[in-house]
Amino acid sequence: MKLIEFGKKHSSEAVIAAGFFDCVHKGHGAVISQAAATAGRLGAECAVLTFRNDPSSLIGKKTKQLYTFEERLSALASLGVQTVIFADFDKGFMSLNAKDFLDKLTSTVEVKAFVCGKDYSFGKNAEGDVKFLHEYFSDTATEIRTVEFLENDGIKISSRLIKNAVAEGDVEKANTMLSEPYFMLGNVVHAHKRGTGMGFPTANIIPSADKLALKEGVYATRLQLDGKVYSAGTNVGTKPTFADSAFSVESYILDFDGDIYGKTVKLSFYKRLRDISDFGSAEALGKQLEYDTLCIRKYFSDKTEDKYPKREQ
Repeated sequence: MKLIEFGKKHSSEAVIAAGFFDCVHKGHGAVISQAAATAGRLGAECAVLTFRNDPSSLIGKKTKQLYTFEERLSALASLGVQTVIFADFDKGFMSLNAKDFLDKLTSTVEVKAFVCGKDYSFGKNAEGDVKFLHEYFSDTATEIRTVEFLENDGIKISSRLIKNAVAEGDVEKANTMLSEPYFMLGNVVHAHKRGTGMGFPTANIIPSADKLALKEGVYATRLQLDGKVYSAGTNVGTKPTFADSAFSVESYILDFDGDIYGKTVKLSFYKRLRDISDFGSAEALGKQLEYDTLCIRKYFSDKTEDKYPKREQ
């Protein structure tokens, strides 16, 4: 996937899928799918136009984002995006009126088609809209295509709904709206190796400080490493059994034995299993982890049953 800075000339013809794509949800996926189909028909690249930073930070409404820029790039690549045109939302960008914005875009790439949601807006004070796009490109062969809103349980899919679900730990609900299961990327760092000593090899990653915090708890996850995917159980938060108040994301990996420190992993979340608890001893925690492992295996082998094995006391 190619990365192109907004305003710097790129020689290829492109179909533009426009938006922030902060959560890369199914609504975004529909825009990209339409752009990809149009690009294939026109013999052009499928390109996404997005921001590298968080626009809210410049307008006094700084909020935590679901994904970092690198994570969004990963999600976009999974959807078949060939090129990402990125801009930094700064005072200079914010001052561009709608025409200046499109002038700069068309100086970056030859726009064969423009695909966006029905409510897409751009330019200073959001003065540009779909009608403006039609007017601007009226003397060209550039196609303008809009995509209908997608709904989940009768409600328009939105970044706000997904963020609320993640903050509440309801990753199953979030995943019904995202283009792929909620995930985080990170480099595995050294930790206390308590899990390894208990027979549960672990991978510890440190999420970006700018990333929206997932609710503390233990989750059924999958960890992608070197092209392979492993089921895992992930503790998000503290470790009260060991009087460890430091926040971390620690995954114990099923059916794995190896040194992965320093490697980059992709950790995808599927279900919140339980709260974090103080089990009083490593032995008691070990028994709980054995039960968690049974639950995780059952979840991934038979997700039609929301029933877990009876835990032995």
